[in-house]
Amino acid sequence: MRYLLACCTDKGRHKAVNQDSLLTCRTRHQGEEIAFAVICDGMGGLQRGEVASLKVIDSFEYWFQKIFPEMLDAEEFEDELYDSWEELLQNAHQEIRKYGQYYGIRMGTTVTVMLLWQKDYYVAHVGDCRIYEIKNEIIQMTKDQVQAKLTSEGEHILLQGIGASKTVRPAYYSGIVEEDAVYLLCTDGFRHKISEQELRQAFAPEELTGEETMERQGKEITQLVRERGEKDNISVIVLRTI
Repeated sequence: MRYLLACCTDKGRHKAVNQDSLLTCRTRHQGEEIAFAVICDGMGGLQRGEVASLKVIDSFEYWFQKIFPEMLDAEEFEDELYDSWEELLQNAHQEIRKYGQYYGIRMGTTVTVMLLWQKDYYVAHVGDCRIYEIKNEIIQMTKDQVQAKLTSEGEHILLQGIGASKTVRPAYYSGIVEEDAVYLLCTDGFRHKISEQELRQAFAPEELTGEETMERQGKEITQLVRERGEKDNISVIVLRTI
């Protein structure tokens, strides 16, 4: 299977700093392509969310370049993968907490990770970024780890975040990659002002013929949600299977 990757991020109309961070990578092993994507949303209600999100991205970039290649031929690949991600996320969680304690601030980030290899996908998830699978229909693959606020309709409180909560317990799961499909990773700012049906139409696999088209669609939706009044940072990763 082959993969196309594109991404788009924007600080939005009202934010002074973009606290979102993204990572997309590709490599090959034994003639097969591997795609890797990470999206983080620094927690805007706290401080220095951009520092927290970038810390997690840097950790995963190092992992993909230095640690992941040594795992590819493991007999229990999925178990070793999730053990490795768990160690990375727990270490990042503690480092961000210590950084915040040193400066006397609270800080944190959400993170959603997706690896595709050998017709399988693997996901790690903390927070409320989402992954959608788009083919004949659109399916939300991740579950938002949030609790609704009682006083403000439509608002919510994150139940956990890397660096922000006392402990963090990522959700892990895997499945079969669909051929000729789109996997959309996005922050909540990207999806607040647009319906799932609009996302399905904009990112239908048959409409995304190349990475330039994928990036252009991401920018067009970003502009649309800006025009509709979105106040948050806006970020998306588009992954197309062939």
